[in-house]
Amino acid sequence: MNMEHNLSDRRKHARFELMDYAIITKDGETNTTRSVIVDISLGGLQVRSKVPFEDGAKYKLEIGRGNATPVSIHAESLHSKAIEESDLYSTGFRLTPTTALERIEWVEYVHCVFKAQGEMLTG
Repeated sequence: MNMEHNLSDRRKHARFELMDYAIITKDGETNTTRSVIVDISLGGLQVRSKVPFEDGAKYKLEIGRGNATPVSIHAESLHSKAIEESDLYSTGFRLTPTTALERIEWVEYVHCVFKAQGEMLTG
């Protein structure tokens, strides 16, 4: 049985594909890693990067939104796997917002992505 299929069966929230940029910083460190977000949900997100992220470690993600204020969210790395025939890693993060405001900003961000994708489908 396909592992990706098993994971999608256990997800609580719908995922939306996108291509946004994020800067990721491990808690307690100052070095940042640039990455590309490939999908998001209310509970997590998946990124592509040139380096793996430590499983179980906590990170802060800053997501650019053009001229709008970046979204800042805390998350835990669940898995980081090399992508075959590529120099990239795929990492899944589970959100761990530290404040109600952080959670609200994330929900609004996901809603904006959902709305934009719906508008693209309907023309």
